[in-house]
Amino acid sequence: MRRIIVKEGPLVFLRNVFVMEIVAGVLLYAISFLGNYETLYKSFWLVKFVRYDIFLIVTFSIFETVYISLLFLDWYFSHFEINDREIIKKSGLLFRHRKSVDFSKVFSVETYNSPLDRIMKHATIILYHEGDRVTKINNVSSAEDYAHIIKQMVKNGAVKSFAKNASSLIEDGEGLTVEFKETLRFDTRKKEINKEMERAVLKTIVAFLNAEGGTLLIGVNDAGVVTGLENDYKTLVKKNRDGFENHLSMLVKTAIGLTFAKYVNTRFERIDGADVCSVSVGKSHKPAYFKGVDKEEFFVRVGNSTQPFSMSETEEYIKTHWK
Repeated sequence: MRRIIVKEGPLVFLRNVFVMEIVAGVLLYAISFLGNYETLYKSFWLVKFVRYDIFLIVTFSIFETVYISLLFLDWYFSHFEINDREIIKKSGLLFRHRKSVDFSKVFSVETYNSPLDRIMKHATIILYHEGDRVTKINNVSSAEDYAHIIKQMVKNGAVKSFAKNASSLIEDGEGLTVEFKETLRFDTRKKEINKEMERAVLKTIVAFLNAEGGTLLIGVNDAGVVTGLENDYKTLVKKNRDGFENHLSMLVKTAIGLTFAKYVNTRFERIDGADVCSVSVGKSHKPAYFKGVDKEEFFVRVGNSTQPFSMSETEEYIKTHWK
């Protein structure tokens, strides 16, 4: 299961500092009515060594340094974690707190830009869910991208489609949102690594990104027969699932782009004694291109096949698909 980490921006830390300053000021003002600070200080033995004004400067400097450091560490170690089922807020220094929102309970996702957000090119993501509850992720960089991911999970039932196991998909066969690939990089005819096999996999992922998303099963041939991933494993430095997933992730980031990696999730299933890799691809928020040796190519899923588009077809498709 792929996890996406979302961190709130520095404005959240500054807000916390500002609030703390107000609270500290009100508290000190209230305490002042209990007695005169200077008179109280002169009753302590420390007055023989440190003047009252110096004591005030040192004390407040230490106090502000400590609480600002604590606020910073709390902000630094707090984050939101998005997986295929929920969004989780993890916070706290010594005692970690965990709050989660199930995507099945979310009915609306919006973004809001304050004046400072617009200057920083950040935004706040707002999730409305059951019981009139609201979850906010404040001052987020690339907020539109993350909001799009959440919307797709909510609106298109990404959770349910990803939860559908490989056996069921194989039984249903290839279609608009399902594709089979026998291997990732091993050519079973030539008995060697073939980069064209990798390109075919990446083109299918691009096509799903540019359509409505879908699932690619690697380790299953066109006839729906499970062939497994052992031949691919043997070609990798790390000859197991981790090595396979790392290599596929690197290919996606290199040939499609880091921006789109967040839409691609992988998991493995054991079927008939062989490993099958299930690659779940979400619908992208913008056009995705396959970066070839000397040019970029645009692909779209049409029916049960991956189709290349010409420049004019691409332009027209982009106008209607991402309007």
